[in-house]
Amino acid sequence: MARRALNKKFRRFKRPRIPGRLPARKLFLIGAASVLFYLLVLSNFGLFRQIKLSREDAEIEARFEQLKARKSELEGARGRLDDDATLERIAREEYGMVMTGEHVYRIAGPDSSGK
Repeated sequence: MARRALNKKFRRFKRPRIPGRLPARKLFLIGAASVLFYLLVLSNFGLFRQIKLSREDAEIEARFEQLKARKSELEGARGRLDDDATLERIAREEYGMVMTGEHVYRIAGPDSSGK
């Protein structure tokens, strides 16, 4: 009860409100919300940037897996090239090479002259 009596006796002083001016508390809240919005959404650490980076990360991971598969494929092909018979076959078929002392005879098909 004593408290009520004190509250009635000593009322808080209220400043007169200036029309068209926001109170300091509202200005602070608007400023803090603006800074928070900037930091979370628009800055380099923001939500949009994080989404973009995670998408790029997934694309890079997929490309990395493709390159690993291609690498193992090429290593297998390189292993097959260690065989002398395979090298000789490729040299003869793709590059037209012959062994020393061999003669190459080319047989033209019918109407190869274009007439």
